[in-house]
Amino acid sequence: MRNPSSRYQADGEVSFQKLEDSTVIVHLGTGRIHHTNATGSRIWELLEQGRSLGEIVETLEKEFQAPAEQLQRETEGFVENLSAEKMIHLVGEGS
Repeated sequence: MRNPSSRYQADGEVSFQKLEDSTVIVHLGTGRIHHTNATGSRIWELLEQGRSLGEIVETLEKEFQAPAEQLQRETEGFVENLSAEKMIHLVGEGS
């Protein structure tokens, strides 16, 4: 489990485009492309706003009708995937 106060930011070589209910995220340096669903798109928006993982899960709980545990797993999985692809990196684990 990742620290709920962890914050991430997009790599400097990442570009993204929001579509209707999804987002396409492209790492210009590696050529990697990540296409999100509506939940992933909202997680990306919240990451871009500098929200912590805990804040992201809290926001998703208010916006999506899904159990908190599921939203936490989805958020952590999304962050793990983008971290592995070098699209985002950890910038802080404040309080």
